[in-house]
Parts: sequence; structure tokens; C-alpha cells
Amino acid sequence: MFKAGRPRQKFVNKLKWAIDGAIDVLDIGTNQRFAKELRALEPMFEGKAYEAAGYRPALTYGPYNCDLDLDVCAIDLPDRSVDCVLCIEVLEHCGDPFLAARELQRILRPGGALFLTVPFIASYHGHKASQSGSHEDFPDYWRFTHQGLEKIFAGLDELEVVPLDGPLETRVRWTPLVRFVDRFPLRQLLDRFDWPQPGRATTRHLVTGRAPG
Repeated sequence: MFKAGRPRQKFVNKLKWAIDGAIDVLDIGTNQRFAKELRALEPMFEGKAYEAAGYRPALTYGPYNCDLDLDVCAIDLPDRSVDCVLCIEVLEHCGDPFLAARELQRILRPGGALFLTVPFIASYHGHKASQSGSHEDFPDYWRFTHQGLEKIFAGLDELEVVPLDGPLETRVRWTPLVRFVDRFPLRQLLDRFDWPQPGRATTRHLVTGRAPG
């Protein structure tokens, strides 16, 4: 998770772009409503018909339980039925990420926005050994370059694939200094000297685009 600095601001700005003008927002592949970075950004969704969808999600989060049980590789929703789709750190867990990418694009209304993040240089983060695929028991299959993501989502208009952080922060996050990465002065130093660029080391890529229409 990004808690501060330029990577978080980039995340927030792109999220604002994605949900601007949307009435319904589907957050798919999550284990609860407003998970990860979205929890602190929940007020941004006021007035939106936000729904969270997990695959066999655990219902142990009270008011933050998922609203829907959906498989991102076979989304049980009609074509062109959603204004905005959020998919945060999900594609790496899909047995067929190409199919999942097609499904995410299929359900977008014309002009609807996709907001998606995936890890690139990041540690394995599967959970448990049986790998049933549910949110309590999932594998970790893939990592994606910016060129791979551009190919997978080539059907979107206004497509952008951007690294959320750069080579310096990527390396820092593999050291004990990771505990200080969002604190002064390390955060300020990284924001000043670490410039993310496609094709260089990054922990995460962010994909945004609109369905043709």
C-alpha cells in the first residue's frame, strides 16, 4: 500500500479521474468493501452506487462485507452494464489473466472507466496451500510489464499504464528501511529523486482507460 507521497497522489488522482461522472462503481476482486488504499478514500465515493465483489468472500467484515460474489474470469453481469470498474491487485491471482482482462472490459459501458493496479517487482503473496481461489485461499501466478499490460488492454481508449513508484523506492522496499518509506525525511527524498518511468523497476503498475464508445 502507498500511504503518502507522490505514488499515493498519483493513485488518488487517477482514481478521481476514473470515478468522475460514474453513477455505479464495481470494485471487483476484493475481500471487503473499501479495502487497501480505498479505505481512507471512502468519502470520495459519496453519491456513487458502489459495490464490492469478491470470489467466495468471507462475510466477517460486518458493514464492510462484500456485496456480490463474482468470479473475475466469468463475471455474471451483462455486457456494458457498469460505469466504472476498479480492480486492485487482482490480476496476478487469476489463472487466466487474459480472460479476466476481457471480462473487465466487456462489462464497461461505452465511455466507462477501468482503474486497475497489479504488482511488478513484488514478493510472492499467495495464501494457503490448497489454492481454491477464494479470497481466503488464493494463489499468486503472474507479474506484468508495462508492455504486457498495454497489450492486454489495447482495446481501451485513453489507455495509460504508469509505474506508481520508481527504482529507488522499489529497492528500499526490499530492505529494513521499508518501515520508514512513508515518513520524513525518506518520503521526501524519494519523491524528489526517484522518478518512475515505464520499463524501469517499480513495485506496481496502474492501468486506466475507457471503453470505446
